[in-house]
Amino acid sequence: MRRQSRHFGGSTALCRCVLFLALACCTSAAHAWRGTVAEREVEVGGYLETRQVFRTNRSTEHELNLQRLHLESRAWIEEWLSLEVAASLQNGGPATRSTRSGFYDIDNVFQSVSPAVEIEEAFLRIGLDRFGARIGQLKHSWGKLDRFQPNDVINPERFADPVLIEEGERKIGVPSVELSYNLPEREWLPEEGVFSFVVVPRYIPFRLPQPGERWFPPNAVPAEFFKLPEEVYGSDRSVPLSLEVRNSSVPSFSPDNASVGARLAAHTRGVDYGLYYYRGHQTDPVFELGAEARAVSMDQGGIAGVTLLSPVFQRIHLFGADLAFTLGRFGFRAEVALTKDKPFNRDLLSLLDSPERLEPGLSEAIAAVVQGASAAAVDLGQTFAVSDALQWGIGFDTKVFDFDVLFELSQTDVLENTDKLLVEDTETVLLGDIRRRFLRDDLSLQLVSMYGASSDYTLLLPRLTYRVWDRVELRLGYAFLSGRSRSRLGQYKGNDQAYIRLRLYL
Repeated sequence: MRRQSRHFGGSTALCRCVLFLALACCTSAAHAWRGTVAEREVEVGGYLETRQVFRTNRSTEHELNLQRLHLESRAWIEEWLSLEVAASLQNGGPATRSTRSGFYDIDNVFQSVSPAVEIEEAFLRIGLDRFGARIGQLKHSWGKLDRFQPNDVINPERFADPVLIEEGERKIGVPSVELSYNLPEREWLPEEGVFSFVVVPRYIPFRLPQPGERWFPPNAVPAEFFKLPEEVYGSDRSVPLSLEVRNSSVPSFSPDNASVGARLAAHTRGVDYGLYYYRGHQTDPVFELGAEARAVSMDQGGIAGVTLLSPVFQRIHLFGADLAFTLGRFGFRAEVALTKDKPFNRDLLSLLDSPERLEPGLSEAIAAVVQGASAAAVDLGQTFAVSDALQWGIGFDTKVFDFDVLFELSQTDVLENTDKLLVEDTETVLLGDIRRRFLRDDLSLQLVSMYGASSDYTLLLPRLTYRVWDRVELRLGYAFLSGRSRSRLGQYKGNDQAYIRLRLYL
């Protein structure tokens, strides 16, 4: 049995929350430190937090108490040159199948590490008159929309905890060079124009949890048994079926595998707008499904089936634009992107629903095992689709009776597709964010919602955040998920949870 001694979990989780609160009370007077080291100005800040999840569905996988220390620092080498680093140390949480501690591997998709140290960003910032640069491990933020940015394609994300952590924290920093140039003031040039160019010389993949952990995609987990076609064996017969995940080799470090992007951001007559270009690897998760027939002991039936899930790394070509402006007390924003050769996940389990469609590859694999082979592959064909796609979104925000209200409508149109995908060919999503502040902004009530109108799934995140002291914040929240099992978020239904998070800002 694997030891769990390095995690904080079980019945002691609430006691640890109380101890953390006591520590916060004693140290709430702390402030971000700013001083001089080796005659250089240095600033250090961050936060320390703990989170406890309370499962409200019996089917929800176990999750440990989470502790996280996040630190950000900046050191000025010269007035125009600084070094910035953001790092975190995390223990527990959904990482219940961790096999080691330390750093995450930058080449693997399926992995679980706890306790884990992660350098989220580390770069040199150069600021001259009109030129600027960031060089190192970076997070990039493109697009105008708040929660769905079709042009924000440079950074992959980690999906070990995709619901409760914010978008910026989910991003994985990538080695890159970002150069920017502030356009001069000319009549024929846009106002406040900034041209940016980004090069990512080495691909860093997205990251998913291990099978059996809470947020592993259930749509990728097959049924326990696979029913063989009656016409093959003359009678009904089922074989046990299991899942294995494999980490595919990432693209090699070479100029041909580099990703490049460019953005022109400007302001004209009260309208902020941007133009985007990207050519490189897609950072959204896409998977390929394989299958094998394997020999087992006769006591187990002689034959077993295994599905093999591995990540896919495809290159895309994107052209995009966005804009934002205010009209009275309303703020409006819009974003659009046309992506060439974009890969999409197929409904993987549907590939196994009909054994007849797997013939004759299935019969050949079973015959090979019967004749003495230890394993034989079953040809499933290409299990992901590649199509051009148009993605767009519009949104507005305003204030209604002291409530801050944000609504967004987004849509993904898969062009000329003939395969059954996990998403619909026209996938429409509605997003809402309603917030009300009380007690001089010390208390905040918020409801974040998402509804997949095409695939029929719902996500609701009500939460209450209270600033107990100057730098101590307490959050109580709930996560509600529902929908069709074969949809982007509906597959996670049954994962409802209440949670409490305590954060001390340093």
